[in-house]
Amino acid sequence: MQSLTKIQQAVFDYTRKAQKQGMPFPSLREIASRFGFQHTTARFHLKALEKKGYIRQRAERVSAYFMAEDSLTEDFQMNNAAFDLIAKIPAGAPSPVFDETRESFTVDHDFFGGGDILSIRVNGDSMMGDSIADGDIAMIKRQQEANKGDVLALRIDGEITLKRVRLEADQAHLLSSNPEHPVRQVPARDLEILGKLVGIVRKV
Repeated sequence: MQSLTKIQQAVFDYTRKAQKQGMPFPSLREIASRFGFQHTTARFHLKALEKKGYIRQRAERVSAYFMAEDSLTEDFQMNNAAFDLIAKIPAGAPSPVFDETRESFTVDHDFFGGGDILSIRVNGDSMMGDSIADGDIAMIKRQQEANKGDVLALRIDGEITLKRVRLEADQAHLLSSNPEHPVRQVPARDLEILGKLVGIVRKV
């Protein structure tokens, strides 16, 4: 692999240490805060690490990157009845994601309309107005487009959250259904739609 600059090495060491401690891959916000960067600078250094082969960008997971030497498999698997619970999604303030691959459950895939569906554990109560409770499993259909009123899984600078979105000019307003959670405003360009909510699974 290509050699790293001093700051690239520092960023790589920071991300590798987090992974070795069992933490998720650091978000852009965490990297920017750690080194005093802007988010765009943190993204630039991650792209440099990716280009040089030190990290890889995930294709089918929610968190954006993983270590190139990571021994975890990247074979997101799904059949007509079984789902792997792959991550936690905050129904509150956006926060980093832990990938979880050891827990799975069985449910009729067609019940959720088919397609590429992720199963994600809800963490928080900001969407309780939609009967989405802490600990529920959100079934997310992967897609990049959305209609007005859709509850969406969103990625913001490497972190994710479950919200509705209202766009105004170049700003995105993240809307919860719990009045105790205020509207959060972010630049629309920083928002990535992972998919829309198509169902909830609740253990009783």
